[in-house]
Amino acid sequence: MLGEELRADLVRNLEESLEGKNYERSLTHYFSIQQLGWLSLIEDLSLENGDALNRENLIRAIVRRDIEQDRGVRGLSYLRYLDTLSALGDEELELFYQSAIEEMKYPIARRVLQEQTSRGLDSQEEPVQQSLKEESRFSHGQLIRGTVTVWVNRGIKVQGGVGRPDRVIGSGFYVDRRGYILTNYHVISSEVDPKYEGYSRLYVRPSENPDQRIPARVIGFDPVFDVALLKVERSTDTVLSFSSGEDQAPGDRIYAIGSPGGLENSITSGIVSAVKRRFLQLGDVIQVDVPINQGNSGGPLLDEEGNLIGIVFAGIEQFEGVNFAVPVEWLAKVFPKLYERGEIEHPYLGISLQQLDEDSLEISYVVPGSPAYKLGLEAGEELVSLAGEKVSSITEAQRLLLAYLPGTVLSLTTRESDGDERTSYIAVAKRPETPLKAAVDLGHEENLFAPLFGMQVERVKDSLFRTSFQVTKVYRGGVADESGMSVNDPFSVQKWDFLPEDNVLLVQLRIKKRKAGFLETGVQLGAYISTPNIL
Repeated sequence: MLGEELRADLVRNLEESLEGKNYERSLTHYFSIQQLGWLSLIEDLSLENGDALNRENLIRAIVRRDIEQDRGVRGLSYLRYLDTLSALGDEELELFYQSAIEEMKYPIARRVLQEQTSRGLDSQEEPVQQSLKEESRFSHGQLIRGTVTVWVNRGIKVQGGVGRPDRVIGSGFYVDRRGYILTNYHVISSEVDPKYEGYSRLYVRPSENPDQRIPARVIGFDPVFDVALLKVERSTDTVLSFSSGEDQAPGDRIYAIGSPGGLENSITSGIVSAVKRRFLQLGDVIQVDVPINQGNSGGPLLDEEGNLIGIVFAGIEQFEGVNFAVPVEWLAKVFPKLYERGEIEHPYLGISLQQLDEDSLEISYVVPGSPAYKLGLEAGEELVSLAGEKVSSITEAQRLLLAYLPGTVLSLTTRESDGDERTSYIAVAKRPETPLKAAVDLGHEENLFAPLFGMQVERVKDSLFRTSFQVTKVYRGGVADESGMSVNDPFSVQKWDFLPEDNVLLVQLRIKKRKAGFLETGVQLGAYISTPNIL
């Protein structure tokens, strides 16, 4: 009976979203029906123009709709979701090409032009074609015109009985000629954070006239990837476009534009230090050795050809030259959603993963109340595939999950300790701001040994003053492993301490380490509760 109701609801919701041209939501319902093997239920449905109902055609419909509604930049960004443009019609290619030229999205225009050329279409004038092939990018100096200083006035701060101006200064850059600007969330957080109760006014200072202050407002924001989309009531003739997404390599020359210390129009150069650093809750980041200071946050990171490859978001003050940027691969996944106003909703299953070897992921913890918890998943199971695709790394699993909106039903295959595999269906939920924070708030910190410190434990004794445990498993590369802990090490918890400003959980232990001859010693372990291994 429940299955019949679910089928009817999914089909009805799909029909309603198609009728309302909400093709993003249509994709959610389509994916759910596809994953459940019920495509026969919608074989009579089609798009408004008669196209068959499938993923590729729904994405094409999003692009066409947004171009028609003068939201070309948002719509064209969805073309990244298509592996090939071969399914597009000739007239459709021409529409997308002309829109990309108008929006100054030259990487997209070049991609469309390549497809047109492969078909022998010569609809574009020769000078335009030649310009796209050779020169359709701005120089680094020209790209300065596409950057702004983001300036947040938060009134007066009183310290030691003395009042001083409270200002937050960052950087940003135009991504849409209509006045849309990308910057970091943490720069403008006081504008949208309900926990902030003080005064806050947002402005931008254009690069060509730094003395001018233009009022701005926040359109969309994402604390997870530390990005926000702003809007000013002015147009621009210089916009930055995401690169085609080729991987960066250590040693590559890079450039950053921003306002370090409020010094507008500053450009600095350096190299990529490392890639695929696990630094955020989702995805990975680029580590860069390029001069970055307060005020650079939110500025663009460029390659030698002037392509946008990331957005600068953080540095480690104690270590000069250790800075980070979110790569375009992850920015592109959230960018179109920023236009929808408000905070972006990310998908969430509620499992903590540990990398056992190159192609094996173990579930180390299941968050109570999460979709995975309700499904009955347990720690110790191995995650084999998600949405029908095999996963072998945490980043790969997160990349795959981010393609779906909350509410989507996905297949999930796990392998139990005896080698048996089971495939279930799970409804994706909205990701909490910090999934593990609830355990801390409820005083259940001892449940977090696995996801935060990388070790499985079992309770062996309770007393009035302390609880004793024994280590049953240590995950390679985790905090426990780096602290020299081993299986069968007995320990007791002396104190838990949560530092809310730093988002750090500390635990003080008395432990008898096998590697130290079982001599009892005191150890303090610490970890960010915004751990990057939660799916």
